[in-house]
Order: sequence, then C-alpha cells, then structure tokens
Amino acid sequence: MLNPKAMPPLVSIIIPTYNRAHIIDETLESIAGQTYQDWECIVVDDGSTDTTKDVITIYTNKDARFKFFSRPAHKPKGANACRNYGYEKSKGTYIQWFDSDDIMRPEKLQIKINHAIANTTDIIVDTHTTVENLVLKENPKIEVFESANFYIDYILGKKSVITNDVMVKRAVIGSHRFDENLHKAQEYEFFTRLFEQKLRYCFVDLPLTYYRQTQDSISKSNSKGKPLQVESLIYLSKIMRKRHCENPLLLARAERLGRKMYKSLIKRKDLKTVVNHYQFFRKVHHKSSAIFPCFLLYNFITGRGFDIIKPKMK
Repeated sequence: MLNPKAMPPLVSIIIPTYNRAHIIDETLESIAGQTYQDWECIVVDDGSTDTTKDVITIYTNKDARFKFFSRPAHKPKGANACRNYGYEKSKGTYIQWFDSDDIMRPEKLQIKINHAIANTTDIIVDTHTTVENLVLKENPKIEVFESANFYIDYILGKKSVITNDVMVKRAVIGSHRFDENLHKAQEYEFFTRLFEQKLRYCFVDLPLTYYRQTQDSISKSNSKGKPLQVESLIYLSKIMRKRHCENPLLLARAERLGRKMYKSLIKRKDLKTVVNHYQFFRKVHHKSSAIFPCFLLYNFITGRGFDIIKPKMK
C-alpha cells in the first residue's frame, strides 16, 4: 500500500487515437472514474476527420488532467508516432500506454501502483479480458522477479502481454521509443528492446482492462495481409534477425517469421513483394543462390513445397 506520508506518484496515461468520436468517450470515462487520482491522460490525435477532437475537448474543459495534442506534421502518421509524442509531453513517474477503444477497470491504476511501490518494481503487468464486467478474483496470483534476460521468454512467446497490460517506470524507458516504421507488432518490438535491461517485474493475474472488439477496433483495422502490415512484419523479421544473430533460439524465431511471410506472399501470388525482398527470403530459407530460384518457382507455380515452418515434435 502507499505510504500516506509520501507524495503519490503521477501516472501518465498515453492514448493515440484516430476517428474514435463514437467510442472514445467511454474510454475517457473509465479513466475519469479511476480510484487512483494522481494521473494525467494525454490523448494524441493522428489526424482524425470526424469529431474526435470535439469529444476530447469536453473532457479537457472539465478536468485539467486530460490533455489533448495533435500529431505534429513532421511526425509520420501512425499510432507509434502519437505514442512517442505523447511520451515527450508526459510528466509521470509511471507510464501507462492505452488504446482509444478499450476500458479501464476503476481500480486498474490503484492496484498497479500499490504493487509497484510494495514490490519496488520497474514493470507492472496486469491482464485483459473480452468479457465485460468480469468478476475479479479475490486472491490473484502475484509473480515478482528480477531478470536481465526476460526478453528471451517474451520473444519466444512464453509471456504474452499487450500494450494496455504494461505500466513502465519512466526511469527505465531512457532513449527507447516505439519504432515509427512499424505498422504491425509495434508493442512487441518495443518491449523486446525495453526488456533487455535488468529489471524488476510484477505480474498481477487480474484482467483490469476490458479489451473491446468492435467492427472498427484497432486490432481488426490492422488486419492480416494489408501491404503496410506485410512490410512491417518483414521489416520486424529483418531487425530481429540482425539484433539476435548470436542467439540460436531468437534467430530461429525471427527467421520463422520471415518464412511465414514468404509463404503468405506466395499463396497470394504477390511475386513483386517477394522479389523486393529476394535476398532476405533466400537467407531465411538457408538456400544457395543456385537452389533458391528453383525453390521459389516451384512454390509459386504449385503453391506447395514450402520448407517446414514449425519443426515436428520429437
């Protein structure tokens, strides 16, 4: 619990948004209703063409803790640039990124701050649910540990988290920012870098976010197969392959992603994108310059014959 004599730490909630006039008020209401009072909410608009700004202005006018910014023109379009700009404008000791179409449980910030202080942790992670008004457990599982290589488990998928789950102590963010070249798996790439430090973690097994899945939700708008998302995943595979070339497990994970993208492109007959990344796809398949053209041609004509992406269980 918080020391009643200590100054409560400020939590900066950073929300990128785009054309969410019909839904963002519910998100902001859930923030206004937090039992923990020492927060600021920074909403950064990505060039909305609806009345999103008008809706947010209602909140900034009645509560100074809400702050509205538009993404600067020199920043590239996208949620990552908005998150980074929001961070630059923030002042909190702790940072809680959030999405503009989800809902916070009233006790979300209070529970996380209590655990952050009680366990002197750098990263506090809760969970999320797609079930509205889910009854919380009275005695949730709490896992506290210190690690300099937690990023390995994270990359390998042994610990899965989303942006809304993670509260970060400002001091550990340093020069890390969301990669503005990415349009898919943004938080995954960001957290892989952040978690490479020696940090103290607290995982709280409580679904403190209602993760809404509407027809135009962020998760659905980033649908599979869009050119920007495809290029982002290829880009992610490339940087992860380079960054973790000395770790066989992580290298294999990055190359597997590259092979999956190759297979997806061939199945869709997108030969142009394959050719644009020809040498990369050859390398992740570990094929010689003489063999790979034949391999590619056979794949393209038949839609079969791909190398095994997931190794068979022994």
